[in-house]
Amino acid sequence: MPNRPSLFGANSSRDLFAVSASGSSVGATYGEVKLREEFDDLLFGFTSGIRHGHLIVVRNMRRDSEGEPVVCTCKQELSTDADPDCVYCQGEGFLWDESWHWTYSMYSGSDTGLANRVVRMPYGLMRIDYRVFYVRFDTDIKYGDKIIEMKLDDEGSPVVPYIRESIYMPQTIQKYRSDNGRVEYIAVACREDSAIRSDTPV
Repeated sequence: MPNRPSLFGANSSRDLFAVSASGSSVGATYGEVKLREEFDDLLFGFTSGIRHGHLIVVRNMRRDSEGEPVVCTCKQELSTDADPDCVYCQGEGFLWDESWHWTYSMYSGSDTGLANRVVRMPYGLMRIDYRVFYVRFDTDIKYGDKIIEMKLDDEGSPVVPYIRESIYMPQTIQKYRSDNGRVEYIAVACREDSAIRSDTPV
């Protein structure tokens, strides 16, 4: 396994309590936990050797020079909705690029409000649960992109040929910042009720 850096800076927590020969305290500075490294440790198991992350696919909408999504030819030809059987956009209506990424994900209830709170309906309440995907600080994901859960085997490896099981649209993309304001990791909250699941996933 790769060598794991210390959780602390040049001066460890033990230095804080070091005592010189004369009995006076050593003026060491306590180092803070490095969140980027800790998050990588969670995903890849550098310290424990046990990986807690799993693979997903991020679908980035392909954009033109002005930042607008590139429309697929099937939608241009139909002038209305996209062709659900289009081999290029698979019914999205826009072209996109997919890439593998590592994540730690969890389900969460609707009461914390990251994706949506309990919504008052005319005849009662509707509970909206959501899925949160935690990804590395350098993951390229924006509103309009999608997160795709691939079918994994019991050991966490992608099943080949690849099968897309669930497609999520980000509702809240939150960049968690710490040291000097830098991004340490990103949380992407997606509504569970809006996830796309096909009887014949592709």
